[in-house]
Amino acid sequence: KSNAMNLLDGNGGKSTAVSDRAYNAFRRSEARQSGMKKGVLTQGHGRAENMNAAKTRGGAMDGNVRLQIAAAVNMGLIERCNGVVKEGKEGLVYHAESGRKGSTSSMPEMDSDGHDVAVKVFKRISEFRNRREYIDGDPRYVKQKFKTNDAREQVVLWTEKEYRNLLRAWRGGISVPKPIYQTNNILFMRFLGDDGWPSPQLRELEIKKGSGRWTTLYCQTLVAIRRLYHCARLVHGDLSEYNILVCPKWQVKKGLLLLPDERTSGDEDLQVVLIDFGQAVDIGHPNADEFLQRDISTVTQFFANQGITTLTATNAKQFVVETSCSDAEELIDDNDDDYEEEVEEEGSKKTSNWRNIAATWDENSDLEALLARLKLK
Repeated sequence: KSNAMNLLDGNGGKSTAVSDRAYNAFRRSEARQSGMKKGVLTQGHGRAENMNAAKTRGGAMDGNVRLQIAAAVNMGLIERCNGVVKEGKEGLVYHAESGRKGSTSSMPEMDSDGHDVAVKVFKRISEFRNRREYIDGDPRYVKQKFKTNDAREQVVLWTEKEYRNLLRAWRGGISVPKPIYQTNNILFMRFLGDDGWPSPQLRELEIKKGSGRWTTLYCQTLVAIRRLYHCARLVHGDLSEYNILVCPKWQVKKGLLLLPDERTSGDEDLQVVLIDFGQAVDIGHPNADEFLQRDISTVTQFFANQGITTLTATNAKQFVVETSCSDAEELIDDNDDDYEEEVEEEGSKKTSNWRNIAATWDENSDLEALLARLKLK
């Protein structure tokens, strides 16, 4: 496809919604992100990598990655890959335009549903050598020893793990970017943002300290951690204000992209979204409890610094782990290698358990109960 040649051209109350005032603060935060360039981009906006540059950031955009992204263009996964919109210590995130709907696979996950796409490219750096504690001990990787892999294999394994974790969380109904496709050290997922501008991190919001809107976002975060634990059997493992985004609900809503005239007022309510799932572990991991406590303590401290009432870390953890669904242990990872065999041998029992848990989980009741509990403190 011709576009492949242009790839990365060198050039308090009980309300669980966030108010218009807070939403306007969100929009200001979205537009003022320090050093951010608009990633939409056919006009040259965005910090696009120079395709002819001899050196790339952390070895991220090497020749193999360029070929893989070109292949994604050709298969209709994306239409065009533009500039860098975020850079972290382990990878870069590029903005890409949505490809041809439904042309990539019969799997519904491999479709952007009309949304733009975030292309996350993991750098081939030694940083990943220090991530073995998140791989070794995870029951899904019991046959793989992270330290025995070479540097390239470690990056690919880490990318695959983030994709699998995102897929499990997405199917469990947690607000995360929809995972679309993974190959080598590249992860394609739904782009969270508007007109090429990425949604802000939680830490970038400009909301007055002590505002009840911080309380709403705090409750949403705890409820998301709780649902992740029960409906996806995952602990994030590195949760903080840096990897929680805030965006309108229509950006994470399942199904096709809603056009402006198709959105309701509820679709514009702000929602916290969890990102960066490479280090997330199954709750069967021997350190899962420690990671969960660390996540909760970090999140609690951030929100306490915003001048609102929070639960103690101990009480917050109790809220997260208390069981309200007896079938939680029946969850499966639909992306496991032996998944198809299990379905053939045992029928649809495990699959229906997964779907039923997510479908019947009452997140709104959790939100309202938590808000009421904080109001009494």
